[in-house]
Order: sequence, then C-alpha cells, then structure tokens
Amino acid sequence: MRTNAVRWTTLTYILLFAIQMFGSIFIFWTSMPSFRQLVLRPGEQAASTPYDSNLVEAVLVEMQAAYWYRLLKVAIPLRGSNVLLPHLFLFLGRLNFIFESAVFAVVIFRHLPELGLDVDVLLMAPRGGLLLFTLFALFCFTLELGRFGVALGETKRP
Repeated sequence: MRTNAVRWTTLTYILLFAIQMFGSIFIFWTSMPSFRQLVLRPGEQAASTPYDSNLVEAVLVEMQAAYWYRLLKVAIPLRGSNVLLPHLFLFLGRLNFIFESAVFAVVIFRHLPELGLDVDVLLMAPRGGLLLFTLFALFCFTLELGRFGVALGETKRP
C-alpha cells in the first residue's frame, strides 16, 4: 500500500513538473519573434503578437495551476545524492531566470522609453498585464527547478 502511494505521488509530481516545463518551452518559442522585434525596433508597437491569442493565456493558466497544486498538495518525492543532476536543474533554473530578466529589461529599459505619444494604450495595457503574468509564471517555474535541484542533491531519508 505504501509503495502505491509513493508511486502515485511520484507520477503526479512528474506530470505537474512536465506541464510547467512544456509551458515554459512553449512560451519561449512563441515569444521569440516578439522579443526579436522589441530588440530590433524599440518603441514600435506591433500589430499582433503571440500573446494576442488565447492559447498563450491557457498555457499560462495551466502552468500556474500545476505550480500551485504541486506546491500546496504534492511533496517532491525524488531525493538522491547525485552530484550532476542537482547542478543541471539549478543551471536550467538560472537560464530560465536569465530569459525572464532579458525580456523584462528589454521592455522596461529599451522599448518603453522609445514609445511615442501615438501609442495605443488600449492595446498596450492588456499586453503589459499578460507580460507580467508570463514573467510571474516563468519565475514560479524557476523556483520549481531550484527546489527540484536541491531535492535531488539531498540524501534519501529512511
């Protein structure tokens, strides 16, 4: 009976982690063209972005649901004394954070100061809110990668 509970917890954790990971990858790949446009043409308001579709919003909601359910209901079941895997997951967490930081820096310090008076505030406000929600979801996944990396570095408890 105990092994079934451990197995169920492990599978649940892996599923929730995978949802967050694939969501993060999806956000990265779909937002890369918009990021490139922000870097190359600061101050120019794009007619459309990947964030204009409901698919990105759905992915972000799924990422957040998986993160908070895992944090509140599912303990990290995997422990170990491996040396390489904890470093790998901590490194991936830092890379995720670097991407978030780059997006934030480009938008706040490069793009916004270049916007003119003809900016469409009704278009910009929801996109800004969605950008903050995206950055928060990626930040939560960064925390999850760090927690998982630390857990993999811990020794198993009896």
